[in-house]
Amino acid sequence: MSIPVYIRKEYFRAVDLKDKSAHILEFHYLPRMIEVYENGFSVFHMEYALETKTKINIVEFYLTDFGLRGKGYGTVCMYEITDQFQKKGITLITAPAGYKLAPLGYTGPDQYKELMAGFYEKIGFSLSGNGDTAMKILDQIDTR
Repeated sequence: MSIPVYIRKEYFRAVDLKDKSAHILEFHYLPRMIEVYENGFSVFHMEYALETKTKINIVEFYLTDFGLRGKGYGTVCMYEITDQFQKKGITLITAPAGYKLAPLGYTGPDQYKELMAGFYEKIGFSLSGNGDTAMKILDQIDTR
């Protein structure tokens, strides 16, 4: 069983991408799902499960357009989302490092798993000993 974590229904965030270009992203937090838009177009999707009051498991996330990959959208979205989770008292985030089937555009699951491992490490996650799970421990924020 999983329960949703409620953050804010929606808000805008100014971000700089890899090429130093400025963008305004609109984050929509829904029960068990986060959608990110730019100029009304979907750019990022995440599904998650709140396993306990302080632990979230990312079920899946992806950029909605293959052409957006490698530009920094995933990185800025994940930083923003983990920051919001931390503010809500989440102390541990876990995610699969790959899937049995690779998404379109990849040669296979091994290539995708290697790519995802590098991405997770870049955004501050650690990989489990067998490399199947990525995890990030978040510091507690004093909300007084």
